[in-house]
Amino acid sequence: MDILLEKFADQCDKLFSLGIIRTDSFTGEIGEYVAKEHFKLTLTDRVERAIDGIDPYGYKYQVKSKVMISRKGSLRVTKLDIYEVDYLCAIYFDIYYNPIRIIRINNEFFIGSSFLINNKFLKKIEYDEYLVGEIVIKPAIKKELNVFGKLFSDLKEFGIVKSRRIVGDIGEYYACKELVLTRNTNNVEKGFDAFDSNGDTYEIKTRRVYESGRRKSKTRRLNKLVDKTADYLVVVVIDRNFKCDGIWKMPLANVDNPKSANLSIVKNTLGTDI
Repeated sequence: MDILLEKFADQCDKLFSLGIIRTDSFTGEIGEYVAKEHFKLTLTDRVERAIDGIDPYGYKYQVKSKVMISRKGSLRVTKLDIYEVDYLCAIYFDIYYNPIRIIRINNEFFIGSSFLINNKFLKKIEYDEYLVGEIVIKPAIKKELNVFGKLFSDLKEFGIVKSRRIVGDIGEYYACKELVLTRNTNNVEKGFDAFDSNGDTYEIKTRRVYESGRRKSKTRRLNKLVDKTADYLVVVVIDRNFKCDGIWKMPLANVDNPKSANLSIVKNTLGTDI
């Protein structure tokens, strides 16, 4: 497993050095890169949440991406700034991150800040569509994306990850293995990630911490702790090679100011176990 994770880390670094990704938001940033190449976008800074890129004509884009198992799949759009964005660009990949479809929707067809892009929706609107053969991507880049996709598939086959939320899944894997927890497979239940044999529930947060050009902030936030119903919070830190560098368990109720929590809570939360 360590060798597989190290290979995956090496490939992530290669995508970073090629300018394909900028953080660990892999699928979203690969989609932004493809949109950049295809539509000649200038990508915005990561702090600009509403707009992902601007084309040579000044039109503003938000990009959404999804890995598809079949063409019948849908893509959910959330938090779209309908007053700021000119185009919504949906990028669809196969499991090896080959871009197989791009849909570009003008803002006159936005039906709200959140909606579902599926065949029913597309039948009601006008849109631009680009398929394999029309999508601009360099062969060398495609090769590296295929390597990344194959390594991800291997991680999934070994049960290390279960979704495209890679860093979080790896942290859950380590936490469940170390603390003898069972992962919560109920997608409807959002209050906890795992539970133990006594029925106690756990919210698991993971941060990948190491020196890198993509890590400019010294404060690592732990988002979305508000309104969680778990009994315990588990914080997992993984290193550059996705190896576990530390696990901390604490009563979630003891966390001060969960709305703006960061990694410092492992030192100042009452009842923390290492």
